[in-house]
Order: sequence, then C-alpha cells, then structure tokens
Amino acid sequence: MESVRRVREWAEGNARVADAIVTALVLAFSLFGLFGLQGTPDDRSIDLLAAGLVVIPCLAVFYRRTKPIHALVVGSVSGFSYWILDYPAAGASFALLVLLYAVGRYAENRVQSTRTLITFTVFLLLVLVAGYFYEGEEEVTIGVIVLNLILFQLAWMAGDSVRNRVDSMAELARRIEATELEQVARTDSAIAGERNRIARELHDIMAHSLSVIVVQAEGAIRNVGSNDATVIDALDTIQDTARANLKDLRGVVGMLRDDGQGRAPAPELSMVDSLISQCGESGLAVSLSVNGHRRPLPPMVELSGYRIVQESLTNAMKHAGPGAKATVMLDYQADALAISVDDNGRGAGSDKTEPGHGLIGMRERVEAFGGNLQAGPKLGGGFSVNAKLPIASQ
Repeated sequence: MESVRRVREWAEGNARVADAIVTALVLAFSLFGLFGLQGTPDDRSIDLLAAGLVVIPCLAVFYRRTKPIHALVVGSVSGFSYWILDYPAAGASFALLVLLYAVGRYAENRVQSTRTLITFTVFLLLVLVAGYFYEGEEEVTIGVIVLNLILFQLAWMAGDSVRNRVDSMAELARRIEATELEQVARTDSAIAGERNRIARELHDIMAHSLSVIVVQAEGAIRNVGSNDATVIDALDTIQDTARANLKDLRGVVGMLRDDGQGRAPAPELSMVDSLISQCGESGLAVSLSVNGHRRPLPPMVELSGYRIVQESLTNAMKHAGPGAKATVMLDYQADALAISVDDNGRGAGSDKTEPGHGLIGMRERVEAFGGNLQAGPKLGGGFSVNAKLPIASQ
C-alpha cells in the first residue's frame, strides 16, 4: 500500500508525464491486439487506415483527465469507424474502455457523466446491432453484443465509483477542516472571554488597593508635621501617582464591562464552603478537606483558587451523572496553594453534551501564576483536576 501511495503522489505531481506513460501503455496494448491477435477469416486485412483508426483513440487517452468527454467523442468516432469497416474487433476496444472509465472518473459532474454514458451506449448498440444484421450471427452474436455492453458499463461504473470515493474523502476532509476551524474559533473566544473576566477581577482588586493607598496618603499628609516638607512631597507624589494609575486602570478595563456584571466583592477561598453547600442542594455530594494552615492569601490567588474549584464542581455536576460524589482538597503549603477536585462519575465526554471551555479558563489562570494544571479522566472512572498556584511570587 505504501508503494501505491507513493506512485499516486508522484502521478499527481507529474500529471503530464503520467498521462504520457498511460497513453503509451494503452497504445502498446492496442497495437498488440491489432497485429498480435487474429480475427475471423472474413475480417478486413490490416492496413494503414486500420492502424490510424486504432492510434487515434489511444492518443485521445492523453486528454482523458482534462477533457474526458471530448476525448471519448474523438475515440468513439475513430473506434466505431474501425468496427464498421470490419477490421479485427480487438484493435480499438481497449482504448475505448479506458476513455469511458475516464468519463466516469473525471467528468465535470455526474449528470454530465451519465448522459455521456447513455449516448455512448446508444451508438455502441446501433453499431453492434447493425453488425449483427449486416454480418450475420457468424460475425456478431447476441453474446458478443451483451458482452460488449456489460464491459463498457463496468468500465464507466469503475470510474464513477472512484469519483464517488474521492469526492467522499474530499467532503470528509472539508468537514474535518471546518470542524477544526470552528473549534479553534470557539477556543479563542473562550480564552478571550476568560481573559476579560480575569481582567475585570484584577481591576476590582487593584482598584481597591490603589484606593487604599490614596486614602492613606491623604491621611498622612493631613497628620504629618509642617516641618516634614520632604515627607509631604513624597506622600503627594504617592497620592498623585496612585490616583493617575487608578484612573488609567479604570479607563482601560472599564471597556470590558459590557456584560452587566456588578461590582460585587471578588470571590475568595472562604466562600468555598458556601459553594459546596450549593452543590449539595443541586444533587452533587461534595466533601472538603483542608491541609496546612488555612490563612488569607494574596487576592489573585484567593480569586483564582475559588474559580478553579467552582469550575471543577460545575463540570462535575454537568458530566458526572446522578448519584456521583466529589471531593475538594485545599493544601496550604509554604510557597503554594495546591487544589484537587475529584469525582467518581462518568467524566466529561461520556455523554453527548457539548464540552465546555472551563478547562481553558483554569489553565489560563494557573499559567498566569507560573503554576501547573493536570486534568483528565481517572483510571476506573471519574474525573480529576489538580492545580498548583505559587504564592511566593505574589
């Protein structure tokens, strides 16, 4: 099969050379039939006209791919003339078979191909029936007529079958490409949406922090002594810079607030208990375990940790199935927060629902911290999400 594939690829890349080789092979086979096989005693002897009428269909084979119907018309006129003039029957038959195959394979469309087959069959039948009545049953029998009709029909059917297979493969390739493009577009949209949400949340956190700086600077300016001019200048600079940055941050991220979301406090890990209770009310039993010292973490770590647990449990409710259970583990390490969410259900992809993009958002959050995320089905069933968010750099 590998050798056949290589030959096909070579032929596609060297189409005209391949056409010339096929034409030469058909010509050689036809000339062998003309001079090497003997006809009946009543057949007309081979002469220059016979050779020309055999060569013409063979040369038409060179154009079988680019102009299949025109090639068949030229070959048929020559081949039918050869038979009508009562030359040995073997000479022109093979080239016509190849040309009719080419019509089934390369014609512009199947309607055109079918009409050409019908027209060819009608003329073939007229030539054969005329030979039957003119030459008599000794030359053209009913069996010969039926055999010729069957052979030429099979040649066209073979070409048409190859056309259908090639068209089906091309259509399948187009569908796969379209599906891949659609999936890429959906993934890009999901990534963009998740980044926008992260940007909004980052804005809320940073806006709060900068506001605190402004307030503290203003209070320090009011309370500092009049002789502390250097300190006052420094605090003025802090105040002005913080206000300018806060204004710029609100201006840049404010355009992202197009979904009607309010400015509610950013979620944090202390809200995981409430989230688990909500899952229980929705039918998913969830247990929580905490390792290490549960302590406040940097706001973005708190927010991202909560979102990872939330998305993991949402996926579990969607795909785990009825009666499933889930476990959430928060491991407060010295320099990182490790999160594990496992369920014992069927897992994403086991049903026919459209897969979501939650994993994309989780991966975006984890990569933003330089952490790592592992998510996938477990041996024996269920789904597992494991994330690690570094803390030291926050």
